Parts: sequence; structure tokens; C-alpha cells
Amino acid sequence: MIHALKKIFKGDNDATPEQKAERRSNKHLLMLSAGGVAALCALVYSVPDNALLGMYRMAWVVLCSCALYAFYIYARRHDKLNFRPALLCVLAILAQLFLTHLTISGWCRWYPEAPQQVLLVLPYCLAPAMTAALVNRSVGVFVALSCTLFGAVLFPVNFTLAFVADYLVVSLLAGVLTAGICGHLQKRQQLLYAGFKIGAVVFISVLLLLCLHSLGSGMGLPDNEEPVSWFVKALMSIGVYFLLGVIVNGMMPMLESIFRVSTHITWLEWADMNHPLIRKLQMTAPSTFHHCLCVQRLAESAAEAIGADVTRAGVCGLYHDIGKLNNPQYFSENIVDQSLSPHAELTPEGSARIILGHVADGVELALQNRLNPQIVDVIREHHGVTTAYFFYRKAQDTYEAERSRFEEGLTDTCPDEVDKSIFTYMGPIPQSRESGIVSMADAVESATRSLQHPTEADIRNMIDGIFKGRILDGHLQDSGLTLGEIAKMKESFFQTLRTMNHNRIAYPKPKEKDAADLVAQKRQASDVAEKKENA
Repeated sequence: MIHALKKIFKGDNDATPEQKAERRSNKHLLMLSAGGVAALCALVYSVPDNALLGMYRMAWVVLCSCALYAFYIYARRHDKLNFRPALLCVLAILAQLFLTHLTISGWCRWYPEAPQQVLLVLPYCLAPAMTAALVNRSVGVFVALSCTLFGAVLFPVNFTLAFVADYLVVSLLAGVLTAGICGHLQKRQQLLYAGFKIGAVVFISVLLLLCLHSLGSGMGLPDNEEPVSWFVKALMSIGVYFLLGVIVNGMMPMLESIFRVSTHITWLEWADMNHPLIRKLQMTAPSTFHHCLCVQRLAESAAEAIGADVTRAGVCGLYHDIGKLNNPQYFSENIVDQSLSPHAELTPEGSARIILGHVADGVELALQNRLNPQIVDVIREHHGVTTAYFFYRKAQDTYEAERSRFEEGLTDTCPDEVDKSIFTYMGPIPQSRESGIVSMADAVESATRSLQHPTEADIRNMIDGIFKGRILDGHLQDSGLTLGEIAKMKESFFQTLRTMNHNRIAYPKPKEKDAADLVAQKRQASDVAEKKENA
């Protein structure tokens, strides 16, 4: 819990400027929401309990709706929330409000002598946990605030407005903590641990509020002569939120499938090397698999440098070339002897058709295996509208040779000009930062592999040349990458490639005498082991 609060308010000391700016924005949003709830609590205390309750609740709903809409516009102005995640947020809020209403009604029926204890079992964390895990932490905080404000009108008339204010405090605290804990899950069991933590926080919060009210009224601390002991209350609160964690954990796979969203946990599962597609790539095209691993490493380092999603960039880099599974023998990294290349028996147009086809094949394989739509987009976009230049140049040379023969009168047929579209990828160009990162990592890794014993200057010049060409072609204009981020990507690629291509020292060969002594020692050790075994 403390770690989650540090992530929200303090963050990492080595964060990038973009991450620090985002953290400051999130801090301002949380401070704004806390101030708004405090102002609404003061408004609640200022209105008499019997002053046109129905009209007051209706005005509460209208004002809260307007405030939440303004808050949403301010909080999400730099981000896009698609229809399905937005629908998930709405349904999660409605589900939590419905369960809150059922809990309040049931508690008032079964425990009318202790109505204030209903605060221990209300489902504060249901909607924030679902939205923070499936969308992101900021949306989880927004949903927590929405559930807090709209839940205030669900209490019957016999509940005082002071009690409703206590609900606002506990609900907002539990919701924000839930969003902070569930916003970046690494394992599914973390949801269960979150249930324990939130249950303890709710119990302590309610206990402190009851003590404050008792001290404020001059009655001292709460009596121990209540129907349920404090120990049982603590167990009840922790048990309720642990059960909510189990429910959310069980619903996650179904919600991911219905709303087509993926949690951080799912992205980590796709990065597993035992995934059927990755296993097949290792067995069928090991050199392509090694290339994908290098692109994954480059993409992760670049994403970390510019503050993009490291896990998503790495996973997309791992899967970007799975389309080569259909014809692995036609791709250069899998051809051991270039003199025996199968392209020698094909026309440039036929070769280009196979090379360009790996994008469509990869999209088809990704859809068949139900990979994330973002992975599908990266597979489709990682070559953009670039040209398979090797075969295009080969076709141009063939055309010029045939044209010369025609002009010399050696042939009667004038050859057709080369259609460049046959050698051009269908695109589109990268439409996201992660797609742009993977695209450039793929180009840089492939080009650097062609260098023989590259020096640091060779690697840096190669990276600069590739980026310059792609920028001039407009390849990255829709990716959202700024020039500052591109500069950081170039430096990250250079540092990673320099590490991957480091030179090893040349070990001296053993002398003949040393080699003979080594053989004798091994033979002696073998004889000793054989004697022990016989004994």
C-alpha cells in the first residue's frame, strides 16, 4: 500500500522528464479530486437532514455529473479512451452502485441496531480494481471518484448527513488506493493481496471515524459492548474485500475477452517463450527468432528511454515477424549459403511477393491465435510503405538490360517499366509510439547485422542514416514520436547495439606440453573415478 502511494505521489527518482511531468499531472488531479470531495462533504454537513431530501439528492446527482465530466475532460485531454474501455467503466460503476444499494438494504434489514457498521462491508474497490487493471490507473481513480459521489445518494433517509460524509471519506480513500495497487499488476495473486490491504485500510478508517465522532460528542471512545467485537469486525472487513479480489480475479479473463482489453499480466503471459507461436518460430526459423529477440531488446530499451510502455513494445517486437513462419527459407537470415538462395529461381516480382507477404501472413496468424489488437497493428505497420529495395533494384537492372537489348535490335519486344507498387509494402505507416519504436528497432537491427566487425562509429552512422531516411520519407509522422524522443531512441539503440556487439578477447592456444599435461590429468581423474566405482 505504501509502495502504491509512493508510485502515485512520488514515483521513481530516475524517471524520465515525461514520466515526471505525467506524475505531476496525476498529483494535481488527485489533489483536485480530494479538494472537490472535501468541499462536497462540507456542503453535506451544511444542509439539514429534513430539507427537501429528494430535491437535494437530485441536485447532488446533477452537480456531481457536471463536476465529473469536467474532471474527465481535464484528466483525459492528452489520451484517448475507446468505446469498449469507456463502456467497461460505465458498467463497472453501475455494478458497484447496484451492489452498494443491495448491501445497504440488506444490512439495514438484518442489523438495524448498528447501521454505521455497513461502512465496513460496502464494495468500494470493485469498479476501481476492474478499471485500473484493465484500462489504467488514471481511469481507476476517475471511476473511484465517480462511485464515491454517486454512492452518496443511495443511503435511506434515516442515515444522517454526517454518516454520508464518512462514507465519502472511506470510499474515496479505498478507491484511490485500489487504483494505485491494481494499476500495474505483475501477477494475478496480487489482486488477492490487494483485498487484504484494502480491507485493513477500510477497517482502520471506520474505526478512526467512529472514535472522532465519539470524542467530538463528549462520549469518549466507542464502547466495547457492541453486538460484534472489533476483532470480528476486522475479520469481516478483510474477508469481504478478499472475496471481492477473488471475484475480480475470476472475472478478468472474461472481461478481457468481451471488451478486447488486456491487462499487464496478459502482456507478460504473451511474452512467455512457451507460447505456441514463439515455440514454432524457434523450431522453424531459429535465425528469425534470434532477430525477434534482438528487436524485443532494442524496443524495450527505447521504450524505457522515452517513457513508453516497455512491456507492450517488447512483446510487439517479439511477434513482429511471425509471418515468416510460412516461408522461412526465403528470408536472408535463414539462408546459410547465399549462393544457394531459392530466390535465384524466382523473378524479382515473385521474390518481392513472398517477402512482402510476410506482413499479411503475420496478421493472419496473430488473429488466429487471438493476440492483442495492438500486436496485430504493429505487425501490419512495422514496414509502413517502404520498398523491398533489393528486389526492386534487381528488377530495375533486368529492365535496363532488356531495354538495351531491344534498342540494339536483339529482341522484338519492348519490356514494360517496373511497377514500384509491386515492391512496396501496403502499410499503413506506424500509428502509435510502440509501433514506431518496433519499426525502427527492426530496421536498425537488420542493417547493423550486415556490418562486418562494426566499430562504434559504424554503428552510430548506420543508426543516424536509417533514422534520417525514415524521417524524410514521413515514416514516423503519425506515430506521435517527437524529435526529442527520436534522439533518445537513437542513443538507446546505440548503447544496446554496442553491448550486443561487444568484442571478446582472443584466448591464447595451449602449448603442446600444456595440452599433453591436460590430457594426462583428465585420464588420471577418469581412472580414479573408475576404481571408486568398481570398489
